[in-house]
Amino acid sequence: MKRIPFAVAALGCLLAVAAIPVSAKTVELGSSPVAVTATCPSPCFVVTRTTALQVRTADLPYPTTAPADGRVVAFTLQLGQLNTKQIHFFNSTYGGTARVQITVLRQKPKRFFVVEAQSPVFRIQPFLGTTVQFPLDTTLPVKKGDVVALTVPTWAPVLAVNLPNTNGWRASRASNCRDLVTQTAQVSVGAQAQYKCLYQTARLTYTATEITTPVPPKPPKKRK
Repeated sequence: MKRIPFAVAALGCLLAVAAIPVSAKTVELGSSPVAVTATCPSPCFVVTRTTALQVRTADLPYPTTAPADGRVVAFTLQLGQLNTKQIHFFNSTYGGTARVQITVLRQKPKRFFVVEAQSPVFRIQPFLGTTVQFPLDTTLPVKKGDVVALTVPTWAPVLAVNLPNTNGWRASRASNCRDLVTQTAQVSVGAQAQYKCLYQTARLTYTATEITTPVPPKPPKKRK
């Protein structure tokens, strides 16, 4: 039988260990197996002038929570279809055409959230009635436990309504949850807001794509 030199055999083992694949994971934050449809044109409910955060989807709390450190690389919107009269009304009432941006939040006590990172503003009016994904030219860092919200400086048809009570979202409004005109959107890094307003039986129709940071494998335990 041909003998293999010990040094060569040992080197082969080291190469085998080094070849263990370590990959990042792609996670769709906010996804759900229960499909919903954004409202509009009838009925037509939209999110206006606030930062919106899904806090429960079918009993899953904070579904856009990052499971690990990583980067948000894209986000997807399901947008309602509006007629011309509706579009004109929302444009004139809420400060312009439909626009959104993705916001990374870190939770503080008493439902305060601080902006850790934020994308540029995206104009979404040309995509009404579609499901559209926007890649980010500059990706956003997230830490494990951060949540990804949708900031709406004007208005956006990103609501599915008349759902079970196991669905709900919060807005960055500290008071008067029926005031949909006053600007409460968090639009700068470091901004802090209290999310007192809870809107139940509804779901925000957005998700965010995170690529997690790969973690090196633990070294093998030394034999005693």
